[in-house]
Amino acid sequence: MSEVGKIRPWWTWGLLVAVVTVVVFLPSVRFPFFPFWDDDIHVHANPHITELSWRSIGAFWSGPWQQLYIPLTYSTWAGLAALSRWADGLPVSSGALNAAWFHGANVLGHTISAVLAFLFLRRITGKFCLGAPTQRLDLASALGALFFALHPLQVEPVAWISGLRDVLGGCLGLAALVVLFGRERPNPARWTAATLLFLASLAAKPAGVALPLVAGVLAVMPFRWSGRHIAFSLGPWLVIGMLWVVLTSSAQWAAELAVGLVPVWTRPLVAGDALAFYLVKTLWPSGLAADYGRSPGYVLAAGWLWWAWLGPVALAVLLSTVKQLRIYLVPLLVFAAALLPTLGLIPFNFQMVSTVADRYAYLALIGPALALSLIVVRSPALPATVLVVLTVIALLFCTVQRLPLWSEDVKLFAATLKVNPQSWKAMHNYASALDDRGRTAEAAERMQEVIAQRPDSAEAYNDLAVMEWKLGRRPEAVALMRRSVMLRPTPGSARNLAVMEEEIGNPAGRDEALQLLRQLQPPGSN
Repeated sequence: MSEVGKIRPWWTWGLLVAVVTVVVFLPSVRFPFFPFWDDDIHVHANPHITELSWRSIGAFWSGPWQQLYIPLTYSTWAGLAALSRWADGLPVSSGALNAAWFHGANVLGHTISAVLAFLFLRRITGKFCLGAPTQRLDLASALGALFFALHPLQVEPVAWISGLRDVLGGCLGLAALVVLFGRERPNPARWTAATLLFLASLAAKPAGVALPLVAGVLAVMPFRWSGRHIAFSLGPWLVIGMLWVVLTSSAQWAAELAVGLVPVWTRPLVAGDALAFYLVKTLWPSGLAADYGRSPGYVLAAGWLWWAWLGPVALAVLLSTVKQLRIYLVPLLVFAAALLPTLGLIPFNFQMVSTVADRYAYLALIGPALALSLIVVRSPALPATVLVVLTVIALLFCTVQRLPLWSEDVKLFAATLKVNPQSWKAMHNYASALDDRGRTAEAAERMQEVIAQRPDSAEAYNDLAVMEWKLGRRPEAVALMRRSVMLRPTPGSARNLAVMEEEIGNPAGRDEALQLLRQLQPPGSN
């Protein structure tokens, strides 16, 4: 057989990446919806999806829902809801939803991302290492893509139905980069296609605003575009991104609370701490959790804010000053640029709980993946390749071990509390999950712990009141529900209070609660 006949076609490596990704994450298709933890407000209890219509789709595009403007993701969920009902013989406008369709979409999106990562790495690594043997380049790109696909940080966005926003946004972002850098200089048609993909990425998740920065890094190295070409090609992306930041930031009213809690002068330090956190979790992905509780106030109180940033800075200085390592500065900059929207320089909703989360690193992991690809190509000695292969295998086993935690809410929140015992959010959801399983007495104890940490949480008082009512402790339940209404009245808490007051024989309290309910939810309102 000739040497040419022995060469494996490049696409078989991409196929290998896709097959491994599907095999690893396919078990998640059997996972159910989470009753809470965003799956309810986004999908299975979202009124625009439970009563699906074209008007629902229009509502997603005309303004934010649940403080998020992610119209493409919501439209995708709506389409999956229609498919789920159609497959079960139900009217597409209403009826039960099969979670398998939604989990399947996450797995499919992540698999496409993994293949796009392979194409991206093959192009960028080949540009850095001109003249590298094709087989070496393909192997390096496949290993880098598997690092991206199988890293345990990817479990959260892939196994969690609400994580589709991260997967879809990252997938479209990778597609935009692959198209943009598919040639030395993009022609008008290629630039237009890349720009449309960039816009779609923004519509899937606002974190896509990082793409102009990632593309800017690559345009300088390894493509060496001129300043004029960068300005003409990426300037419009930057303007669009800035406008999108303004549009989406105004939708997050909770971010206004974060603005008051995070002084401007501390934000660069918060960002440095978050970047250091992601570097550590990328290199050593142990102690992962759904809620790290790493809010700005927490890191400031712990003292980490003052020195954590030194790690990323020291790494950047090392890579800049050592000539043999200078090439690896590009993967570091890609990693940091992709994370920039969620590092805390601009406050966002979840920052009230934690600045960092596994899902925020979805696209950013293409940076470390590029570093691994470069190592394999630039270090042809067998030990370097073996080390990278063993790293990918180790990540695979960690991911396989972590994936089942997302199969059940009780498992996930119990595991989260082991890592972060002070997570009031995980504790609240854990208590609710226990209550759903009939373990109401244990759930009530857990909810009391939530209130001890969050004495101003109207939702915790409401949920504890319902639990106490189930346990037959009615006076305590009514007092707790009154406290919930006093802290933050909602139609749900007012309705609950009216029912409780009626049951204990207090018509005056019932009438007062009903009057409040009419004020909060006038007749004819949704």
